[in-house]
Amino acid sequence: MKAFSLILCASAACLAAEAQDISGYPIGFCNGEYVKSSKVKFDGKDVEVSAAIFIPSSYAATVAGNNIETIRVALCSKHNVDDIRVWVRETLDAGEAASGTMPIADYAQGWNEVRLDSPYSIADGTEGFYLGYTYHQTGKSGAIAIVENTREQGLLVRCGDGEWEDRSADGILSIEGMVYGEHLPKLNAQLLSVTTDKVFIKSDGTLNGVAEVRNNATEVLRELEITADVAGASEKCVATVECEIPYGETTRVGFSINPDMASSDASETDAIFTLTALNGSPDEDPADNTAEASFRIVERAFPRVALVEEFTTENCPNCPRVAGYIHDMLADPEYADRMAVLCHHAGYGEDFLTTPFAEEYTWFYNSEGTYAPATMVDRLRHGETECSPLFCPGSPEELMAAVSERLEEPAMLSVNIDQLMPTSQGAPYAYLSVWGERVDAAAVSDDVRITVMLVENDIPANRQGGAGEGYLHQHVGRAVNATWGETIEWHNNEYYYDIMFDFNPSWNQENLQAVAFISNYNSDKVLDCMVENAAVCKVTGTLGAVDETGSDHNRSLRRIMTPDGIVHSAPVKGLNILLYDDGTTRRIIVKE
Repeated sequence: MKAFSLILCASAACLAAEAQDISGYPIGFCNGEYVKSSKVKFDGKDVEVSAAIFIPSSYAATVAGNNIETIRVALCSKHNVDDIRVWVRETLDAGEAASGTMPIADYAQGWNEVRLDSPYSIADGTEGFYLGYTYHQTGKSGAIAIVENTREQGLLVRCGDGEWEDRSADGILSIEGMVYGEHLPKLNAQLLSVTTDKVFIKSDGTLNGVAEVRNNATEVLRELEITADVAGASEKCVATVECEIPYGETTRVGFSINPDMASSDASETDAIFTLTALNGSPDEDPADNTAEASFRIVERAFPRVALVEEFTTENCPNCPRVAGYIHDMLADPEYADRMAVLCHHAGYGEDFLTTPFAEEYTWFYNSEGTYAPATMVDRLRHGETECSPLFCPGSPEELMAAVSERLEEPAMLSVNIDQLMPTSQGAPYAYLSVWGERVDAAAVSDDVRITVMLVENDIPANRQGGAGEGYLHQHVGRAVNATWGETIEWHNNEYYYDIMFDFNPSWNQENLQAVAFISNYNSDKVLDCMVENAAVCKVTGTLGAVDETGSDHNRSLRRIMTPDGIVHSAPVKGLNILLYDDGTTRRIIVKE
């Protein structure tokens, strides 16, 4: 079995103790949620309506030896309802093992907690039980609240003297039994879902995923072991994820596996993911620890980083909203390392951050008229837009959907970027190197262009519309090699490109990044400028080691020379030759 270590998890605030003091431990499947509009309605008058869920033996065993003292019920409405009784039953048609009521006037739309007349003791070895409620309706009512998810026996309903009906396909009943006692579970997690890269690239060998995990027990989850059983792989894969998930919270965690698919010639496959350990120990209820995902397989391609561009200015009161969408996506493990972001301060007037190249990029509006906020994802047409790649996201989900759709497609070339040599604090230059390769000339044409831009983060706003004091601008374009990029010089199917940027004294070097991307460019057609792939690197502001991420970049700079053989301490105007300790050289041209 292959083992991997992965380190990323969105976390809550640090907690001093491993276990938390739980005042009433809820059991159920709705995770404390409900949908305000009911899908489950009955027309009958002067009739009793019942709804319930089944707590199976494996789940019940985690709280055996404790008591259910109250039941929480969510209601969408009290209209035409004049009596409600909550209950625990060991079979649906048997008598009630425990029940409780409260005056209808005390109920509210949303969550209500009703105390049982006497606690229900959960016995060791129980075969399970039902949590439910019954109400009397005087006319058509939509009281039953659910969450839009599915689970076997998660929504059982009955009207009058009719048969119990399994409506689990419609959702899960919003009901929870509140358990008290000395034997509450310490380790119990639920794997709600797993999403993975839509394409697994054999030549890359890594499949990235995001698991949505809920902590259903008292001990803080700090380490998850996720085992993947991939159809067609030679063996199972294991990812160990560090995290911090307090009781009752749901978190998305990122992980990576490297399935050995060398012997598989399938074009699509399925995988089963299982939480196999929590904090190094077994889950007390592993029944809800499994989720499935599927993905395509290609022999050779490259992981994609999507370029997200936003047109924004301080005149725009709605721009902080879309900036917030982007900020939240960059904090999400599903997108964090798969997005490069550029903000162009143009399109809605101008401000102190507007640059000539940002104004040139307003060409992408075409005949649509300029507005802000406006975004592009890899400069591709979005939705029903016919004339421009720009759109204004109406919600975080719309922007996420556009990025996710693009990330499903593998890239036909790679983009890597790092500093060519360290930059000392206050130095006037940044030396950057971009390199990569393409699958072949048929996949990526010779005339694509490379664009490299310096961007600055955390720039204090002067007066940002729609935001209060303390607003900071992010991903602001400061300098670019060429507005529409420069033509790549191919060496077989490989390329490299070096560039030097002058630092403006007003920039904060500690907040600088470099974004590189390769794109098509058609000056006659805005929808023919697709970005092939992108990369981001930090521009270090203190003297230190270069970020050596490429196998052919594990080397040190020995000297800088001009063609006349003179050695210089830094690049000078004109052609400069950089010599490395492994005998290789690079050439950069300083224009000014």
